[in-house]
Amino acid sequence: MKMLCPCFLFLLFILFFQAVSKIFSAGLDITEMSGKSNEHYAAFWRAVQEMWLKLYGSNMVTIAAINGSSPAGGCLMALCCDYRIMADNPKFAIGLNETQLGIVAPFWFKDTMINTIGNRATELSLQLGQMYPAPEALKFGLVDKLVPEDKVQSAAAAAMSQWLSVPDHARQLTKSMMRKPAIDRLVKQREADINNFVSFISKDSIQKSLQIYMDRLKQKK
Repeated sequence: MKMLCPCFLFLLFILFFQAVSKIFSAGLDITEMSGKSNEHYAAFWRAVQEMWLKLYGSNMVTIAAINGSSPAGGCLMALCCDYRIMADNPKFAIGLNETQLGIVAPFWFKDTMINTIGNRATELSLQLGQMYPAPEALKFGLVDKLVPEDKVQSAAAAAMSQWLSVPDHARQLTKSMMRKPAIDRLVKQREADINNFVSFISKDSIQKSLQIYMDRLKQKK
């Protein structure tokens, strides 16, 4: 049996990440940030950091096949990839909408978005907690291409073939050169970032905001 290229295996992980119909990723689990101990919050945030460091810093080619809405952490995962293809459906939206939940995107979320769409667009997006429908996401550069819903996976596979045609050592070095400053910044401030998160998320006012948001979600079901 012919072995798949590791890069293509990673593509498959992205393609089949969808767990809920019409949602690529609902983002971070809010229940992990509500009503827990400080030790739990610290362990949770360290795991989120590790996910970002591995995905954003991966030397493999990563293609996000976005087949549904992608808020907050889901948007971050997509932004970590080298190329983003989204289903051309205005009902699907993507963005870092943390302020709508009463929380703040950390500096490395911000850096990832700035590296993708620029400073001013990121400032507007983060302050307003904007979720961009697919056509607007393409306009702002949050995604690179829109295709019909039933073509997302095949388009991602075609894009992967194009990326893999580039000499890998040159591509890897270029990717590292572009992303290393942002990665190094988190690595140097990792413990401080965890402490800041725990201090912020454990505040009564923040816990209240998260509970209100979760109650609203339950009412929609």
